[in-house]
Amino acid sequence: MSPSPLEHSGAFRFDPTSGSWTWAEEVYSIYGFSSGEVVPTTELILSHQHPDDRAAVDEFLAKLLRDGTTGSLWHRVLDAQSTVRQVVTTASGELDADGQPTGLTGHVVDVTEVVRRSVTYEVDAALHQIAQSRPLIEQAKGALMSAYALDAEQAFDLLRRYSQHRNVKVREVARILVEAMTAHGGLPGETRLHLNRLVVEGAPAALEESAGE
Repeated sequence: MSPSPLEHSGAFRFDPTSGSWTWAEEVYSIYGFSSGEVVPTTELILSHQHPDDRAAVDEFLAKLLRDGTTGSLWHRVLDAQSTVRQVVTTASGELDADGQPTGLTGHVVDVTEVVRRSVTYEVDAALHQIAQSRPLIEQAKGALMSAYALDAEQAFDLLRRYSQHRNVKVREVARILVEAMTAHGGLPGETRLHLNRLVVEGAPAALEESAGE
């Protein structure tokens, strides 16, 4: 069985006295190196942060070490192959009896695959929803084109403005209109009056005449 994406994590420790870092093998891997291939330093760590996250990582580590507190940070690492990795770093600062920093320990967890799967799922769900919504929207546009002598662009604009006035998504408005047309052979009276007002408010004079018929 392959390991869970969350199992790709490793521990680290920083000694402020010597300025040295100790990385588990998994941390080297997350940063794109083999164990022992490089000597981990603060400069190396910061150089492999995404430029937009570098300052936040620097401040995060410094604050935990200074205050002796525990915290977590979601940030992006640019590994040795320039691949962007989504990671979560959790660390705790350690202080002596005089309040002086004695160490920083923590874990780095690579959540790149978790994020990728989540994004893929959301994109697939959105595409599925679009595929289901499109036929309804096209039917609703056709009904409005016929009722008000509109072209396709004008019909969609009317559908969009109606959805904004009703504070209902376009696909839901389309479903309601199509179901009403199917069941009753025409638009319900209240809906027709509302659409008439929108046509008069936003359409050219020729369309106003159509709305008044």
